[in-house]
Amino acid sequence: MAKLIDFKCQYADFRGVTPEYAASLGLKLPDLYLNAEDMVKLALKIKEDNNSSFCKLPLDTCVQAENLGGKIKYDDSPLGPRKDIDILNDTEEVLNLPAIDPSKGRMAELLKACQMLIEQGETVALEIRGIFDMLNSLMDIQKVFMTCAMKQDVMKKVCDRIRSDVVTYFLAAEKIGCNLFFYSDSSGGVNIIGPRFGKKMVEWFTYPLMKELSEVLSEKTIVHMCPKVSFMLVGSGKAKWKAEEIPEETDYLSAYKNNPNVRFTGQRCNKELNQTTKNKIYHLIIE
Repeated sequence: MAKLIDFKCQYADFRGVTPEYAASLGLKLPDLYLNAEDMVKLALKIKEDNNSSFCKLPLDTCVQAENLGGKIKYDDSPLGPRKDIDILNDTEEVLNLPAIDPSKGRMAELLKACQMLIEQGETVALEIRGIFDMLNSLMDIQKVFMTCAMKQDVMKKVCDRIRSDVVTYFLAAEKIGCNLFFYSDSSGGVNIIGPRFGKKMVEWFTYPLMKELSEVLSEKTIVHMCPKVSFMLVGSGKAKWKAEEIPEETDYLSAYKNNPNVRFTGQRCNKELNQTTKNKIYHLIIE
């Protein structure tokens, strides 16, 4: 029988971008978060510093919530863009927000940066955030937990609404050439919301999202989930691991990209995708 377990994150050591680091690249804060050209320059430098095979964008967690109307603070803090004030007093108010629009605001600049990097021949990993990370930038997350407990019918509607926004974002990014996505939802880990609500959120949000993505995204597109998400899917009986033999020693990301059967992954943190594997890889089958 499937068991819901937590994946213990080993990478809670975010240091951000300091004014000094930005200045060394001829950039300044907070401008480098706001325009595509600066995002490209910074992403390439971080790729070089990390000896990575891909460029990862964005560098903060607020882009999706900001597109829905969230109020974001911009300054020269290494913490980067972050919530300024709550714009919602109740979870149900999410249903009245305008739909996500990838052609507007900072999200449009971010997608422009992705396209510029792709046109330069770079592999781009676009990180897309889940429902709790989005709502955490719009309101007091404790009120969301209360809605989960006390108003499940409302929470299901909110899940459907946010899922529609997330799918729209995925499709807009894929349209401009992105075929590698990192999906995470750090505010909704089982260590935070507990196993009871963890299973409910898999049922109401994560599983329907991944099922829909499996139907609408190209078969060549890879969605790499944070293990906190993938382990919850497997632990809830909504996905299973499948092993694939690999012909030669290579890094995990290359092994995923070179195997046409791989569409959903998430056994390890995306920070480990440059590590070497010799025998096999595991990917997710959405049930």
